[in-house]
Amino acid sequence: MVLCTSCGKRKAVIVVKSRGEALCKECFLRKFKDLVIKALTDARLTGGLGSKLVAVATSGGKDSSNALYVLNELKQTYGFDLIAIMVNEGIKGYRELKAKALRKLCKKLNVELIEVNLRKEVGVDIDEVALLYERGLIPFKPCTVCGVLRRYLVSLYAKELGANYVATGHNLDDEIQTFVMNLIRGDLRAIAREGIITSPGPEDVIPRFKPLYYITERESMAYFILRGLMTPHVECPYAKLSMRYKIRSLINYAEYRYPGSKYRLLKLKEEIKAKVEMPRTALRKCTICGMPSSRHICRACEMKEEISKALRELKLSKF
Repeated sequence: MVLCTSCGKRKAVIVVKSRGEALCKECFLRKFKDLVIKALTDARLTGGLGSKLVAVATSGGKDSSNALYVLNELKQTYGFDLIAIMVNEGIKGYRELKAKALRKLCKKLNVELIEVNLRKEVGVDIDEVALLYERGLIPFKPCTVCGVLRRYLVSLYAKELGANYVATGHNLDDEIQTFVMNLIRGDLRAIAREGIITSPGPEDVIPRFKPLYYITERESMAYFILRGLMTPHVECPYAKLSMRYKIRSLINYAEYRYPGSKYRLLKLKEEIKAKVEMPRTALRKCTICGMPSSRHICRACEMKEEISKALRELKLSKF
């Protein structure tokens, strides 16, 4: 039996080789919360969340559920209110199962859940987008469209609900996967932009922060299980089409062979971010939807226009 290296009394339930820790349930749950508080502190939020409304972008998966759960625990300490926003992207055999689990969690936590339907909002769902991509009618992979439109709708609804911040479930693994992807693309601007919290912008741009920034995928899974949270064991059928899916496997292999690789990559990202100074892009309002954008037409509206054209060609539906 391996004893907890923190308390030295109880049986360890998780070993974190990169930090040289073996933690019991009680110590691990405390460590998890401490890492979330560290993220809030580093984002300079611990003194600025009082009387604010935080919208948590939720999917029903483990990470966003964990973010919702731990922020719900911390809301009295820091004096903020919570709502949850879920975008139903219309992936059959996946979304309805995750949504059911999320509704149960929100009811348990007494947190209001706002459900947004992608088809109702933009006239298309991701299953249709996948069909268009497979037939070569659009250049966007389903994951790309899903990511852009979900971020767009969460921001839109958060703004309408009067939220001051949006919290997402991105963990440490997500962060370094994005970092490696941006390295491969040679996109220093994107590396400089990514972090615990988005840089301050115009008043109508709602800042986003990542409470699980210092927490690995494995730790997030352990927390989810130890808290007794539930979600169906289903994966998005389009995940394997993404570049992220392949990068994740490579990074996990590196961590297995060389423990601590993930933390070293995160440190490297932060060092590059600190040294790269990118000029702040002036934001204007999208000429179609009115949302903040660095271009005349925002990325979401550009995608909607191309998808609408492809749908008309196939006579599937109309926007």
